[in-house]
Amino acid sequence: MSVSSILKSKGSAVFTVRPDHTLAYVATILSTKNVGVVVVCDAKGQVVGLVSERDIVRGIASYGKEGHDMPVRSIMSSPVLACSPTDTVKHILQVMTESRVRHLPVMEHGDLIGIVSIGDAVNHRLMESQEEMGVLRDFAVIR
Repeated sequence: MSVSSILKSKGSAVFTVRPDHTLAYVATILSTKNVGVVVVCDAKGQVVGLVSERDIVRGIASYGKEGHDMPVRSIMSSPVLACSPTDTVKHILQVMTESRVRHLPVMEHGDLIGIVSIGDAVNHRLMESQEEMGVLRDFAVIR
């Protein structure tokens, strides 16, 4: 199964911010939209970074109250690892595990078309495994 199958089931909504938005602004988006990451795009719409809940915590821990008003460019994760809709779920799980990241923007022809989290990928693999077990069970009963 591929990343495109994850996007078909979860949708392709992605929340983006500009590098000059503040940590406080991003924290509000993460909280109100109930997401764990936003994608940082420049004025041309190119992906230049990610800001996760973890990045915000590190920013506040490092800079204290001043961190609230800092631009996200100061704490965003960059460069960004990305995947394509044709990548397999197994492959992106391997990339996430080896790179210690929890989110991958999905890029197609240079355009941001979605985002997948490690939770999305794990849930997809679990559903796949359950389907395979059901097929094997049905096959065993028929024999």
